[in-house]
Parts: sequence; structure tokens; C-alpha cells
Amino acid sequence: MFTVLHSKKLVKFVRAVLLLAVTGLIMRGVSVYFNVYLTSKLGSEGMGLYTLICSVYNFAFTFATSAINLASTRLVSEALGKGNHRGVRSAMARCIGYSLFFGTTALLGLFFLAPLIGSSLLKDSRTILSLRFFALSLPFIALSSCLNGYFTAVRRVSKNAAVQFAEQGVRVGLCVFLLSFFMPSDLEHACLCVVIGGCTADILSFIYSFIMFRYDLKKHVSRAGQADPDCKKQLLSIALPVALSSYLRSGLITLEHLLIPRGMRKMGMSNESALKIYGVMQGMALPVVMFPYALLSPFGALLIPEIAERRAGSDSKGIKRVSESAIGFVLIFGIGIAGIMAFFSNDLGAVFCKSPEASKYIRCLAPLLPIMYLDTITDCILKGLDHQLYTMRINIIDSFLSVIIVFFLVPEMGIYGYIAEIVVCELINASLSVWKLLSVVKFKMRTISRVLLPLVSIVLATGITRLFFNFFVLGAPAGAPDLIVRICLTLGIYLVLLQIFYLCFTGESLIPLKKTRAKQRQGT
Repeated sequence: MFTVLHSKKLVKFVRAVLLLAVTGLIMRGVSVYFNVYLTSKLGSEGMGLYTLICSVYNFAFTFATSAINLASTRLVSEALGKGNHRGVRSAMARCIGYSLFFGTTALLGLFFLAPLIGSSLLKDSRTILSLRFFALSLPFIALSSCLNGYFTAVRRVSKNAAVQFAEQGVRVGLCVFLLSFFMPSDLEHACLCVVIGGCTADILSFIYSFIMFRYDLKKHVSRAGQADPDCKKQLLSIALPVALSSYLRSGLITLEHLLIPRGMRKMGMSNESALKIYGVMQGMALPVVMFPYALLSPFGALLIPEIAERRAGSDSKGIKRVSESAIGFVLIFGIGIAGIMAFFSNDLGAVFCKSPEASKYIRCLAPLLPIMYLDTITDCILKGLDHQLYTMRINIIDSFLSVIIVFFLVPEMGIYGYIAEIVVCELINASLSVWKLLSVVKFKMRTISRVLLPLVSIVLATGITRLFFNFFVLGAPAGAPDLIVRICLTLGIYLVLLQIFYLCFTGESLIPLKKTRAKQRQGT
């Protein structure tokens, strides 16, 4: 099912995905535990305040990076597809200049506008100092994003993995040090300790990335070929439209997150209670729900250069094969993860969030995960096909709709109005993205094998797990290791059942090593 590349390229692709997936899992795991640690130090209100700060920072981050990751990945991939090494060098030189311009502009804007944003938009002057410190890291983040795109395009993802490990290690270590030995009594300076740790990690991460980039360029990229005279024009044509759309979408997302605590205050909640609920949702439940993206994100990131190279080579059949396999994988993955999240929601909330409220939010969002994952991978394929503007238009419509729903529903339904907004907008976004992909690539979705069989398999797997632990292991998981063992057992049963069903109903293996009779079929 997933054999879509030539053997050598397949091995290289799978190794890259696995490396980034393992890295991502470790990073997400550290992040989840770090959020638990921060909650114990800052409290739910402090997490709400920090998340509010991050909502504004995320907009500044979007402006600083201005789609440079996508642009550097696309330009380098296309130059490599044409065998033009000099074109890679000229593309990266222009991408770095682009990153410096937008990163520096973002720094100046956030630094000088922080008092106005903190007092007027966030309605909390405790956010001003943290916003100003966040601003200092923006040029370095922009440059790191550019270099990250280069390493993705040349498939040397071990470089990205090394940078991520180093960055997360510095971030967590420094934050723990500052909060342990200089823990302020007020939330303003407690949040500042977390921000300082993050900013230091971002700066050191860029330095490390740049050293590896210079070494990699010298070792692997010769000066053969010719610089593309249209490189600057291509850069701007790829990055600027996406960047402008990203500004609008990020601004709408920031507005949406500002409206959530305000809406809850309109229900009659105090500012403290509103921040606590917001902190549980954004700082505890959503990080757990989004944890499996650590496995999916590298797959999506590496799909972009794979599709871009095939597009540059006019390989329409290859694009179709890769797209069919990617969609099949993400549906099987998403349905399995959704079942795990729903089945273990109480345990996940208790073990990782220490909150029964977080458990409820995880359970509400779990069924939506296959749609979220499908939307993510579909957008990656469309970006590789040079349809990034379409995905951005859909995302902007999604964000407009999100703001409207939050504005009206949160004052009436509280945090469940926000959950309703997520469900409605994800369904619309994914439907429009999949429709576009099907119209461009024209492949079959194979609903029975990619939706029905995984759904039956995960229902049976969770049922078998429940029976096993009810008979042999009484009680809830004793802690994180116990819970992880139960989840892994369930996933193992799911994959075994799915393999059996595939062989029985389609005649093919999930990962065929040699041709099977179903390979000649056009689809189930």
C-alpha cells in the first residue's frame, strides 16, 4: 500500500520520517511533561496568562517567518530536481536576506508595541515585559526557519533533529533552573522566566543550525550550474502571497484566542476563573490531543519536497501514487489515534494533566483527529503542487468563521462553544481541501479499506484491551509508564487486526514487501 517510491528513495524517505517521528515523539513527550511542570509552578491562572501571551507572540512569529520555510524548501527542492547546485546556493542567499528583513521588522514592531498590546488588547499589563523579551528572539527564529527548510529539501533531516533536541534541552533546562532558583512570587515575572528560557534556546538553536548549514553547503553543494536569474522573483511569488494570507489568518486566530476568555467573562466568570479554564484547555488538554502530530508532522513536511520534485519532473503518475498512499496512511493513523484518545481520555487527563476537566476536553476532541490529520496531509500535498494559495484562502475562511462562532457561542456555552467551533471549522476546512486535491490529482479514496476497516479494527482493539485489563489488571493505570504500556498494547492489537482484515478483504498487506494480487486492483 505504501510502496510509492523506488527502493532506495523509499528507504531514505522512511528513514527520514522515522528519525523525525522519533525526535518529534520525544520532543512532544518532553513538552507535555514540561506543561505539567509549568502548571505546578504557575497554576492554571498562570498557564492561562502565559497562553494569552503566546497567542500574540504567535502572530509576531508568523510575521517574522513569513512563509520562508515553505519557500526555501520549494526553491531548493526544485533546484536539486534540475541538478543545479549553484541554484541552491543563490536560493539560500536570497532566503536568508528575506528572513533577516522580516525577522528584524517583527522584533521592532513587537518590542515597541508591547505596552499598547498588553494594556489595550490583552487587558493585562502583566504581559508587557514577556512580550518584549519574546521580540528579541524573532530574527533568530526567522533564520532558523529558513535553514530548516533547506535541511528538509536536501533530506538531511538528522540536522533538524539535532537542532530540535538541543533547542528543547536548553529551553526546558533553563526554564526549570530559573523557576526553581529564582521563582518570583508574582505571575508576571514567573511567566518572564519561561520566556527567557525560550528566547535563549531560540538564539542558541540558530547558531547551531547556521554552523551545520555552512558545513553541509561546503560538503554537499558544489558551485556547478548557473544561478537562477528569476530566483528572487520565485521566492517572492511563493512566500509573499502565503505570508500575507498567514498574517490575516494568524491575526484572526489571535483575535479568536482573545475572545475566548472575554466570552467566558461575559458569562459572569471572574477573570481568574476564565484564565484557569482557558489554561486547562490550551495548556493541558490540547497539547495531549496534539501529541500524535509528532508522528505526522515529519511525514507531511517531507511530502512537500517529494511532490515538488515530481511536479518539476512532470511525473503525474508518481504524484498520484504518493498522494493515494499518503491519504491511506493518514486515515489509518488518524482513526487509530482517535480511538486511543477516546478510550484512554480519563487516564490521559489524570496522568498527564492532573485534571478531570482536561479529560472531558480530550474526549470531546478525539473523534475529530482523523479529520484534522487528513486536512494537514492534504494541505502538504497541495503545497507541493503549488496550490498553497488555495490552502491559505481556505484557512482564512476557516479563521473568519472561527472568530464569528467564538464571538457568539462562547458567551452562551463557555469553553464548549470553543470546542463546537473547532469541530465545525475542521469539517469545513478538510472537506474543501480534499475536494481540491481530488479535482487536481484525481485518485480514489477507497473508503472501505481506509475508513471502515480501521474503524472496526480500533473498536475491537479497545474492546480486547478493556477485557484483558479488567480480568488481569484491576484498577486504573498506576502512572505514565503503565498507561504507555496499555496504549502500546492497544496499538499493537489494532495493527494486527487491521493487517488481518486487509489480507481477508483486500488481499494486500499494509506494507507489502512484494507484489500481491491486490496490487493489480484499481481500488476497493
